[in-house]
Amino acid sequence: MNSRIMPSDLNSFARARRTPQPQDADAVDLRGLWRTIWRRRWLVIGFGMGFAILTYFAINFLVTPKYTALAKVMLDPRKAQIITNEEVVRDLDLSEEVVNGEAAVLRSNVLIQEVIETIGIERFEPMTPKTFEWVADVAAEGDPDALAYAREQQMQAVVYVIRKNLSIYREGDSYVIGIRTENPDRFLSAEIANTIADTYIGGQISGRVDKARRATSWLEARVDELRKEVEAAEIAVAEYRARSLLADGSTLETVTDQIGQLAGQLVAARADLATAEASHERLVSVASEGGFAAVARIVTSPLIEQLNAERIDLVRQDDNWAERYDANHVERVRLRAKLARIEADIEAEVQKIMEISANEFEIAQIRENTLQSGISELEERIQSITQNSLGLRQLEREAQAARSNYEMLLSRLTETRTQEQLQEPDAKLIERAVVPATPSKPRPKLLAIMAGILGGAAGLAVIFVLEMTTQTYRTGRDIESETGLPVLANLPLHPHAKSGLMEATRALRDAPYTLYAERIRHLRTALLMRDGEDMSRAIVMLSNAPGEGKTTTALALAQMSVMAGKSVIVVDGDLRRATMQKSFNWDIENDLADVLRGDCQLYEAVYTDPDFGFDFLVAKGTHPDVADRLSVRKLAPIIDELKLFYDVVIVDAPALLAVSDALVLAQVVDTRLLLVGWDSTPRRAVATGLAALNEMRLDLAGVAFSKVDPSRSSEPNIEGYSYDA
Repeated sequence: MNSRIMPSDLNSFARARRTPQPQDADAVDLRGLWRTIWRRRWLVIGFGMGFAILTYFAINFLVTPKYTALAKVMLDPRKAQIITNEEVVRDLDLSEEVVNGEAAVLRSNVLIQEVIETIGIERFEPMTPKTFEWVADVAAEGDPDALAYAREQQMQAVVYVIRKNLSIYREGDSYVIGIRTENPDRFLSAEIANTIADTYIGGQISGRVDKARRATSWLEARVDELRKEVEAAEIAVAEYRARSLLADGSTLETVTDQIGQLAGQLVAARADLATAEASHERLVSVASEGGFAAVARIVTSPLIEQLNAERIDLVRQDDNWAERYDANHVERVRLRAKLARIEADIEAEVQKIMEISANEFEIAQIRENTLQSGISELEERIQSITQNSLGLRQLEREAQAARSNYEMLLSRLTETRTQEQLQEPDAKLIERAVVPATPSKPRPKLLAIMAGILGGAAGLAVIFVLEMTTQTYRTGRDIESETGLPVLANLPLHPHAKSGLMEATRALRDAPYTLYAERIRHLRTALLMRDGEDMSRAIVMLSNAPGEGKTTTALALAQMSVMAGKSVIVVDGDLRRATMQKSFNWDIENDLADVLRGDCQLYEAVYTDPDFGFDFLVAKGTHPDVADRLSVRKLAPIIDELKLFYDVVIVDAPALLAVSDALVLAQVVDTRLLLVGWDSTPRRAVATGLAALNEMRLDLAGVAFSKVDPSRSSEPNIEGYSYDA
């Protein structure tokens, strides 16, 4: 530390440095991010265009184009139901597993080998030229085994290439299967797709026909065997039946019919026997109790009825004669004699009827016994025939079983022969591949667009890397979070800065409402109206390195203060360079160095330029000797005296890190302002400058960004105002 620099006895820490506000580490400033990207948009565009152009030309000149052909087959579950019985070769029960299985068949090497043989393997030479050369060399050697092996490997190589460029896919949930092939030869690409579809469908038909033929051949042989078995079984049954008929005299069916008839007759005979027995027993009972006269009253006979009628007539005649004559009268005797003969005839007729009833009862008993005997005899014959027919029935069952099998297989054979002629594939071709007109791979335009997008993304990544690794300040939030100092203004680059200090100051005076002027006005308000008081202030402009716009900002702040009605003086504190004197070429008799040496009074060194509305206290040349003796003791009275005559004293100090003069000047003023070059002053330089000020216990009013590029800055901008007359 320079021994000339005395610690300030001012209350340097009266104003505590602002405590940095906590920032959300995860917060993203989307607007700032967009502004950053937009600011570097040409980098993104350049990367995108470069990637796209390189990709486009690389694809066109380095990649062999491929042509894609597409054929489609549909698994069709709808079949013509010509034969309703179960088919020999069943149709596919279409499910997801079956569809996936059929897709695997389309990719199988067996089917692809058939396709290659159909097209001709020589057509595939451009796809595997080395394999064909190897086969030609082996063929020239004349070894048949080696040639067979080489051709097998050649076939496998071609199959591999075709499968590599073959895509089999299912369209959604439908039964449509797509066959997509790629090949450098557009004609061969379409031919491969169509041949795969045709071979697949043809294979289905031939496979179904072969299965049906094998089934027909087996059924024919089996039907012939069963026919012979049926014939042999029927002959055995006929021979056995003939032997049984000779042995039993009749068949079981005949005897069964006979016994059925006799059983019916026996039932009728028993009914007749019961009727006859009941009638006979009644007549005997009535005769024993009431005599033949009682029997005559219950039996029915024309003769008895006639005799009863004659008896009744004789009794009536006798009653008539009895009224006039006694019993001995001749007529009554004759009538009694006739009655006696009639009763005798009735008794004889009753006896005859009772004898007939007894005979009928006896005949019914004989008939029942005869029928019962006949049935017993037939049952014995049935038992005998049944025992003899067990072998016959066994032979008949065997013959019937053989006949049923024979008839079933004969019917199945007829159906199989019909189905053999009606076989249809389970799939049909619904879209045939056409020869593609343009290549499908590579697609240079699409790939160039994708490369452009990738290049743009790479450009964005570069932007993010640049932004994340920057060693300068670009936002007020960054500097506030690191230093705890408020950013009082974002000063854009003065539009006339390159024209010189004089031109820049005049431009500000002539156009006081530009964006730059408004930002200087903002800085003026922040510096001069601190603590709510408008009082005389001495302000020092500090920077860490030269070229950060201190002098331009000091003159602009002075011009804005004059426009606000303030009396202003600008002090050029750089005794080593004398920037203002060199820029304006003033003819000055006395300067700041003379005042510090005591060679003149302060008022004698103050210079007034009629082109400016404020005064200057500058050095007219380099004074390293005075700079070495610069101290607070010498400067403080000068600044205090200037404050008595001017509302605002603006001190333009040299760079903090270049010389120690700025630290001395910073101790004699009221307000210290640090200018940081936007996106130019290194963070390390700012930290070093602040450490130097902190060591001297000097606080800062804040920081001002200088030379801000509004088009690149992420800070919000306010355009200049203009006032209508």
